[in-house]
Amino acid sequence: MSVRQWLRDVELTVSGKAGTLTIRDLKIDFSITKTIGSKNNSATISIWNLTKSHRRQLGEEFDKIELKAGYKGGPVSTIFKGTIEDVEHSKEGADVKSEMTCGDGNEATQKGAVSRTFPAGTKPKEIMEYVIGEMPGVTKGEFKGVDDLPAYKRPVTVYGWAASELDKIGREHKLYWSIQSGEVQAVRNDEVLPGTTVISSETGMIGIPTVTDKGVRVKALLNPNIAPGRQIDVRSDFLDEESARDKRATDDGGGLFRVSEVTFSGSNLGEEFYVEAEASRVEGGKAVK
Repeated sequence: MSVRQWLRDVELTVSGKAGTLTIRDLKIDFSITKTIGSKNNSATISIWNLTKSHRRQLGEEFDKIELKAGYKGGPVSTIFKGTIEDVEHSKEGADVKSEMTCGDGNEATQKGAVSRTFPAGTKPKEIMEYVIGEMPGVTKGEFKGVDDLPAYKRPVTVYGWAASELDKIGREHKLYWSIQSGEVQAVRNDEVLPGTTVISSETGMIGIPTVTDKGVRVKALLNPNIAPGRQIDVRSDFLDEESARDKRATDDGGGLFRVSEVTFSGSNLGEEFYVEAEASRVEGGKAVK
């Protein structure tokens, strides 16, 4: 485990009509949930002892939010980016706590609407790109396995809420789509996005991973690289007979998994600074559950 993993670094930025405000030195707590599916990522982020004027601006003049985390001496990376949906202020002794409920891509899923007919021969990727273009506040992100989908043999009409149309395409072609930090990501059910993060006792794993019906649940010191759709290499002596078929010489048990859900929880001044991931088994480069 690196010494730097004990020296946490958290940076909170809110922005909007009032400009941009970046905070490092006040107490910041967070709980963030991100998934590979279309349910919007969400976060509860609290900050203590903002000035009165800044508290009044939260959720109004400051309506966008980005939280970065990492360790002193290294980079800090975005673990949540979205909009402030609600704010509550409360007194805790002499301190004032501002708790923000936040969402990623909420405007896109609530307001994006489409109406268009595509001719026979159109590929699903083209339709997805059109739908994404009609969703406010988001852009196209990483696609994996979408380019290979065959063209439609008949004309296709998309009409109604954009998110619902992406859901239909996902069900038809067996793919996941999600909004990650304002970008629409799409991955086939058995595909894995680039990038592998090793989780072991040396890299901050906490306790022993839990084997689940779909794969594994594991907890570690916070690592922003653990994200939905990406691969983790879990190295532990926990019993996982199914994954033994895919063990490599570098593994100390465990195996390879694709992240389906990740939760970041922590504080720049408190004790917690963790990531918990649920992931599906990967065999032969493909997610199998």
